[in-house]
Amino acid sequence: MFLFSLGFAVLFGLTERAVSEARQATTLLEGANLAQQKLDQLAIHVWRDNFARQACLPGGTVEGNEGKFHWLIVSNWDDIPQLLRVRVEVRWTERGKPAGYTLESLYAVE
Repeated sequence: MFLFSLGFAVLFGLTERAVSEARQATTLLEGANLAQQKLDQLAIHVWRDNFARQACLPGGTVEGNEGKFHWLIVSNWDDIPQLLRVRVEVRWTERGKPAGYTLESLYAVE
């Protein structure tokens, strides 16, 4: 009976850990998808329009919230003229600790 109880406790602990890891992976995937979505939304518009509607501000930051995620779009002109470096940071809290995902890209802006 003791061995059965010990084995059950070990299996329960492993299952609980696996479920927790799966939740973390799902949240990370959601954060990565949100970052990619923000970059895609910028890429489909003309950059002048992005600047005019303040979806992206060179030298500045645009931020917002979606569900449990807080996102920031940070952009700066690169060393090469007409190249805009855009970084999307997605942040959230997981188990009381901050977590995040960052995606960065360069865009040619005329």
